[in-house]
Amino acid sequence: MTTSFGAANTVIPNNPNIRIRSFNGLKPSHSLSIRTNLRAFPVPYASRSSVVRAVSTPVKPETETKTETKRSKVEIIKEQSNFIRYPLNEELLTDAPNVNESATQLIKFHGSYQQYNRDERGAKSYSFMLRTKNPCGKVSNQLYLTMDDLADQFGIGTLRLTTRQTFQLHGVLKKDLKTVMRSIIRSMGSTLGACGDLNRNVLAPPAPLVRKDYLFAQKTAENIAALLTPQSGFYYDMWVDGEQIMTAEPPEVVKARNDNSHGTNFPDSPEPIYGTQFLPRKFKVAVTVPTDNSVDILTNDIGVVVVSDENGEPQGFNLYVGGGMGRTHRLETTFPRLGEQLGYVPKEDILYAVKAIVVTQRENGRRDDRKYSRMKYLISSWGIEKFRSVVEQYYGKKFEPFRQLPEWEFKSHLGWHEQGDGGLFCGLHVDNGRIAGKMKKTLREIIEKYNLNVRITPNQNIILCDIRKAWKRPITTALAQAGLLLPRYVDPLNITAMACPSLPLCPLAITEAERGIPDILKRIRAVFEKVGLKYNESVVIRVTGCPNGCARPYMAELGLVGDGPNSYQGFEKLQELVEKWEGPAKATARYNLKLFADKETYEAVDELAKLQNKNAHQLAIEVIRNFVASQQNGKGLSCISQQAASLIKAPPIAA
Repeated sequence: MTTSFGAANTVIPNNPNIRIRSFNGLKPSHSLSIRTNLRAFPVPYASRSSVVRAVSTPVKPETETKTETKRSKVEIIKEQSNFIRYPLNEELLTDAPNVNESATQLIKFHGSYQQYNRDERGAKSYSFMLRTKNPCGKVSNQLYLTMDDLADQFGIGTLRLTTRQTFQLHGVLKKDLKTVMRSIIRSMGSTLGACGDLNRNVLAPPAPLVRKDYLFAQKTAENIAALLTPQSGFYYDMWVDGEQIMTAEPPEVVKARNDNSHGTNFPDSPEPIYGTQFLPRKFKVAVTVPTDNSVDILTNDIGVVVVSDENGEPQGFNLYVGGGMGRTHRLETTFPRLGEQLGYVPKEDILYAVKAIVVTQRENGRRDDRKYSRMKYLISSWGIEKFRSVVEQYYGKKFEPFRQLPEWEFKSHLGWHEQGDGGLFCGLHVDNGRIAGKMKKTLREIIEKYNLNVRITPNQNIILCDIRKAWKRPITTALAQAGLLLPRYVDPLNITAMACPSLPLCPLAITEAERGIPDILKRIRAVFEKVGLKYNESVVIRVTGCPNGCARPYMAELGLVGDGPNSYQGFEKLQELVEKWEGPAKATARYNLKLFADKETYEAVDELAKLQNKNAHQLAIEVIRNFVASQQNGKGLSCISQQAASLIKAPPIAA
């Protein structure tokens, strides 16, 4: 990307309708500012004299009196943390099984949540959940085997595949955190940014297809993930004593991150994009190709869609913005929201466009009340036109018009498929993403024996990649013996169902989800049979234990959201539908009638049908039905040709 733009794409910075305030840092309250001289910024693995204090864009002369902006408690914690280090670094050294409130907030940025077993009564038994960060759901052979080992040695013996294409490892004790984190990092994995107020895992279609559009989407997802990865080193300081274990970044990522031609960066900051405060809340990005909606594209803060030319060569991207699932119970001012069309960008500009959107949220998202801090609320408040105008100033160009896309489809990528390079891949359904018991043992044996890489899907399933054709039969046999069946042997209701982990470990859960959905699906299948629905007919059912919507229930045909013990939202609506239901519609009998006796009549009717975007058979049936109706109503139309003439407003068909 260059900093000089053609006149057609130039943004006029003095747009009188849009005013962007310079970002001068988020100031602490007066009561807290006094404390910053005490121990606000200790550095864990460096001398105390090298403290890095809050930095921001240069302060411009004040032209008006500014009032102090109210901020949430988490914003204060972030500001005083020395870039997500303090007090977590000290809390990890104590003998207590848990960490304090501030450290609980900060450890999220490192990819972990503090939890306790809510099934147990009495003193809380604390543990930690770790979530990996796997752009596109890609998992190397080495990393899979490491995660499998860690689940047994330090977790609760199970691995969980998430709805954002990552692993979750539950039950890790505080004393084991550093060992587990170090093992993941040294297996070329990461948990950095899997939680916290920054960009989360970037989704992409998981299928390892050797197709230009799929490969380009996956590369773009990886580049966006790299662009928005924290740079200040707090993660490596904490878990591997500052050792940097990472691969080289693509030059286009480095260039885009460092570019400050439109005022996006904090100069001389360890975090050029995030600054000391990072983002107001979590931020989610997904990349996909036309028709493949395995990523639930409209539920993300940014949805990126590859646009290719007629030869299949990627040319650019359509961008959606403002999606998000989370809400608060019984608070109507919070809501799930679908993304809106922002515009189109050429492929070489995608990183700059994404960065501009992130910075717009960083500068303008609410930091006083975390219930309203997601970007969806900013766009809902501003409207898409104002949001687009502000983003364009950070982007440095006008967005081009959104390109037309075909209809979206859900693609599970389950079963056996050709990769396109001579190899095969096999997508396996995993109920609610929980890998345990014999399934876990068998998967490990196969992945280890055949040295397979894997992919995690956004529907909590797993794909085995790079399989030689000669291995298909023994792998299929081994999988079947472990209960990992091909999709045709799995209930269609289970194929599309999802549930979050919920109880007993998630601190936000109100009721059951993962442990409750098997019984829910059985009851729904019984209802299907009772009313005469076919086995292969299905609906998308998703269950979450709270309104945060981790399993994206608001996008389901039947979404159950926990709102109390053994209680879910939605009952009143379901009751209303039940009361209106008049039973299954009787199927219309189909008769294979031969409508045309000669070619000439067929061609004449077909030409007339095209005037109404129909085919000859559709028009003929319509003519016959209307003719019969006219006779029954006593209108006395005497011939079908007159009926056809009135339908298509053309001369009647010659006899």
